[in-house]
Amino acid sequence: MRYSLPVLVIHGGAGSWQLPDQDKVKLVISEALERGYYEFRKGSAVEAVVEAIYYMEESGVFDAGKGSVKNSAGYIEMDAGIMIGNTLQAGGIMGLREGSAIKKALEILKQNRHVLMIASNNPQGDNSTFSKSEISGDTVGAVALDLQGNLVAGTSTGGIRGKLPGRVGDSPIPGAGYYATSNVAISTTGIGEIILRMLPAKEVDILVSMGFNIDDALRAVINKITKIFGKDNIGMIGLDKYGNASSYYNTKGMARGVISADGVKRVFVFEGEI
Repeated sequence: MRYSLPVLVIHGGAGSWQLPDQDKVKLVISEALERGYYEFRKGSAVEAVVEAIYYMEESGVFDAGKGSVKNSAGYIEMDAGIMIGNTLQAGGIMGLREGSAIKKALEILKQNRHVLMIASNNPQGDNSTFSKSEISGDTVGAVALDLQGNLVAGTSTGGIRGKLPGRVGDSPIPGAGYYATSNVAISTTGIGEIILRMLPAKEVDILVSMGFNIDDALRAVINKITKIFGKDNIGMIGLDKYGNASSYYNTKGMARGVISADGVKRVFVFEGEI
């Protein structure tokens, strides 16, 4: 669906969402859209993406930020990444134990020296105040297009429950968990070990560059993954340079929403087109 600029699209993960979770999740998605969209008034797509993701991190509802699951050693390791399409600047953080992963990723992007960094964690750091998500939430992400035509994508996660210490998934990796160019902005959610091998966000960019619309590109890439690996492993949101927004997933549901210049929010967990 095509929206008037500026546009913000967000997701709270694809997975085995349960009906009783729906109302709470929709409220958080709705508020994250409001928080992110407010940033368009005083900033750009970068600020909109970061603020929306930060709110979802802080909510404790999703597997990101304060809702992050613990690894096999009993502590949290968070990953995140963000990318600006018109400059191809990107920043990613891996294995962060405290604070906001998306804000740390933005810091790395702004330093403009490296793309990926391993977190220099405080050995005395305590993430015991983080509360594991009580519902079946997953990775969170956002894509935005501002009035200047800048496309931005970001993704943040707590990873897979029981993962080995040091495991890194797709979320901080450009082309896998997120990707932005002058044509598209994509955020991915699902099983990192599959996503890392397929680089679906980059594949969507390639298809759109070849002339496919964003809807067909998302469907083609996810259907390809489903054919190879089966269902229940991926979901994606996408936005192109014209304001066309789309989402697709091969799981039971994916928490997602969109807001644009008309101020109307569209929020879904199961069926519905953003």
